[in-house]
Amino acid sequence: MLELMMLIKSIIYANAIKIDNNETYIIVLTFFISCAIFSLISWKSGDKKKRNIVVFYSLISILMFANAVYFSYFNTLLSINVLSQARQLNTVKNSIKHLLDFSKIILLLDIPFVYYYLNKKEKVFKGKGALKSEDYKNIFKTSSVFVLSILIYLFGIGELKSVINQEFYSHQAVDFYHIVKSDRKSLAEEQTIEDGLKQIEKRMKNEGQNYHGIGKGKNLIVIQVESLANFVMFRDYDGQEITPNLNKLASSPHSLYYNNYFQLIGKGNTSDAEFVSLNSLYPSMEKPTYFQYADNKFYGLPWLMRDNGYTAWAFHGYKRDFWNRDEAYINQGFERFIAEDNFNFTEEIGFGITDKDFFNQSMFYLNQLDQKDENPFFAFLVTLTSHNPYEMPEEYQKINIKEEHKDSLTANYLQSIHYTDEAIAEFIQNLKDNGLYDDSVIVIYGDHFAINAGLETEEEILNYLLGRPYDYDMMMNIPLIIHVPNENLGKTITTVGSQLDFYPTIANIMGYENTKGITFGMDLNNPIRENYVFPQTYLYKGSFISQDYMFQFSRDGVYENSKVINRFTRREEDINKFMDVTSRGIREIDLSDYILKNNYFMEYIK
Repeated sequence: MLELMMLIKSIIYANAIKIDNNETYIIVLTFFISCAIFSLISWKSGDKKKRNIVVFYSLISILMFANAVYFSYFNTLLSINVLSQARQLNTVKNSIKHLLDFSKIILLLDIPFVYYYLNKKEKVFKGKGALKSEDYKNIFKTSSVFVLSILIYLFGIGELKSVINQEFYSHQAVDFYHIVKSDRKSLAEEQTIEDGLKQIEKRMKNEGQNYHGIGKGKNLIVIQVESLANFVMFRDYDGQEITPNLNKLASSPHSLYYNNYFQLIGKGNTSDAEFVSLNSLYPSMEKPTYFQYADNKFYGLPWLMRDNGYTAWAFHGYKRDFWNRDEAYINQGFERFIAEDNFNFTEEIGFGITDKDFFNQSMFYLNQLDQKDENPFFAFLVTLTSHNPYEMPEEYQKINIKEEHKDSLTANYLQSIHYTDEAIAEFIQNLKDNGLYDDSVIVIYGDHFAINAGLETEEEILNYLLGRPYDYDMMMNIPLIIHVPNENLGKTITTVGSQLDFYPTIANIMGYENTKGITFGMDLNNPIRENYVFPQTYLYKGSFISQDYMFQFSRDGVYENSKVINRFTRREEDINKFMDVTSRGIREIDLSDYILKNNYFMEYIK
């Protein structure tokens, strides 16, 4: 009976995580490994046997459920490292509830039944007709031989890697191995890494002069907007403009608008968007970077601005220890962090303070910065209201939603981002009223996607809104707007780029050169090579987005099972001609990871 339930659970789990290839082998492998473990637990008689079986079955069910929920949001399987951030789940519980459906909850529903079944069927463990220890040993032997046979067969046809990267027990084992294995490098590897980093340093030298120094001596105000996706820019819903104020700003003769710009986050979502943008380094894929490398030395945008006479403050309306910002911001280069405890709450939406209140009250501190001394300031503001699940009070729902689209996640998002759009417009007007606008460079970008691709519940409204399939290249596309009052700009930059390119692009506009750190991005206004985006979340490591293509590295880790589509025709292309690009992406990510793991800047940044 238990074996049958485990087989059904293995099938449900495989369907929940959308296995790419070898689904039948993976289900069978999971089932027989489970049978082998059941038989091991049952070798010895006694009262603890039933308890051990229930504990094991419950643990496997919970892990499968957690993996299924995590996969539905991140398109990857859960890691043990991520579990260390479980204390933050309470904060995002309203977002998580949208991921729950019967296809996932069913993985837990049978646990009480198993307990009831084992209580009522004691003869399974003792008495006449019970299986004896020798019987369980035979089950173990049979299961083990079957598992070994499958693995040998798969190894022979070259699909072993595909199975191991997706099968439940194999994933747990590989994940544990990567956590405990040593990261020490051989001398030869160290030399190769150093050569690679020297090549990155050479690539940083930029002779381009487009927009160089147009912001020099001005204040720098950067706004990272929660869940601001590019697909809402210059788009309307049923004749209603979604982001009229951002559209006006992006199309201003004093703005540069980057419409081919992408997120590049790791396990830390919003906090990793900050880290990548400010440092032009790839994020950690083990833990949120602000947690794992809070004590590292960095030379990102805040330090560059400070070295050129600026005061650097960070602003966020939530708890100062969320994502470990209060500790990480110190080595990021911020001199002061204005957080939740510095604001007076007159109204709350979602996580906390509304964007309008946040911007209005931040003006008090910006005026302090402006009056602090004669030097300009760098203010980094992170918004909050437009956070998943995007539930807005009725009085702030300004967009009329069709009846068939009401209560969908996308409809909620349109309402919340419309509100944030209004808040940004009021903030810019406030800058004008306080005499800060003309002497400031104002930069706005999205931290990460708004709606996950593949959510079946959102397909109807997204197809209605976009008029095309909603794929990962559209999902991860975020806007970047750089506004410099009184400068003759008025241009849309179509060069493909990501948050990795933010730091060198802004540094050039502000007229300052990074002479202490290493940046993996490039100045999007002065491209010196064909640029690529190498994501590691939602698309797998080895994937890339280029000007014309989106390469999706197979989730099973086998290059030959990958696919590439033309971003304009949506047609699949031959993957064989893209192997060099995927290799370059993996190489860059590994080099950046080496910098993080070895606190690379510590020796020469004092």
